[in-house]
Amino acid sequence: MALDRRIFLKSLGALGLATALDSAQARAFNNKNSKLEFLTQPYLQYVDDSEVSISVFTSVKSFCYLEVVDESGNLIETVYQLDDGMRNANATFFKFRVKHNNANFSYKVVSKEVLLFDPYKVEYGDVIETKIYKTNLPFLSEDTAHVLILNDVHEDVSTYKELYDHSELKRKDLVLLNGDSFHYVTKEKDLIEKLFIPVTDVFASVTPFIMIRGNHETRGSFARDFKKYFDYPENKFYQSFTLGSTFWIILDGGEDKEDSHPVYAGAVDYDSYRLEQREWLQKELNSKACKSAKRVIVVNHIPFFHSDEWHGTLHNRSCFHDLLQKHKVTALISGHTHRYGYYPADRDHNYSIFIGGGPKKGRRTYVEVVSSKKACQIVLKKDDGEIIGQLA
Repeated sequence: MALDRRIFLKSLGALGLATALDSAQARAFNNKNSKLEFLTQPYLQYVDDSEVSISVFTSVKSFCYLEVVDESGNLIETVYQLDDGMRNANATFFKFRVKHNNANFSYKVVSKEVLLFDPYKVEYGDVIETKIYKTNLPFLSEDTAHVLILNDVHEDVSTYKELYDHSELKRKDLVLLNGDSFHYVTKEKDLIEKLFIPVTDVFASVTPFIMIRGNHETRGSFARDFKKYFDYPENKFYQSFTLGSTFWIILDGGEDKEDSHPVYAGAVDYDSYRLEQREWLQKELNSKACKSAKRVIVVNHIPFFHSDEWHGTLHNRSCFHDLLQKHKVTALISGHTHRYGYYPADRDHNYSIFIGGGPKKGRRTYVEVVSSKKACQIVLKKDDGEIIGQLA
């Protein structure tokens, strides 16, 4: 038995040496072909009463942490992504939860290249860091909120900056991307190049955004990995929150065709998913937070009216419309049709409907919402600033 054990340990040693050689070879290949850099600048996501989510990508496997700093750049606190006693390391994607204490703060992200990550030995290489950012957070307790809503960008990445800069909101506390930022998603690189780089170049490193799933985000081989790169409460695409004395409800309208359509190959069940949301929506509309708010705004990529008569539109209508009607919500803000329009309350719907336009210049739109205890203004504008419709 002792001999067997010695042979076993010897074999383990040989295996360890082989593993170390493999690691060294992999490291040499990695360093030859890529250097450590941030593939995106940090981007802000979900904000609650105490924390905000900040994520970042690196080009090679690394160990990242976030530093909260004062105005002079002096360290206040170091924040790690911690799961089950382990700080996230030897990875290329990091998500930090940072306490904001109801005040904006300055931060930077630091990354150390992982050269070796063996069972009993870890080696680091180059160290890089982002510039220092100061957040512009939408604190849920604040009376007034300024929200910018974009939709149907469809991978025209210049749209983010052009519409953001066109907006005349005196400040932007939150940006909602109301679906179809993509044609479809097939790999992580799609998210990085077609969303995270353009939005961090403009606003997302200081102002949070919510990625609302449109029907095109449900498509492609990477669609089922999509969610982990964002931060949703309860890990659901649909959610609610109070901001600027307004109760916001975000729905996920799903696909626009029948679940049985051949293009889905039997791999979806959006009808059940929308029925699940209907039960949730009933509870939210009857909640204390909703009833104590001054108004309710619902955001859903697919509009219930003034759209097509496809299954997705009709099933969204049958699941959600009567609840909005019963609880007398203020407005539904949608996209999807690529035909912008403002439709005041009428005999079909006792709430106003705003539908954003499509991705082409001259058809692109943005929605500005300013809400407080005293008033709420919702304005739909073309990309040249012309007002299409407004509710005040």
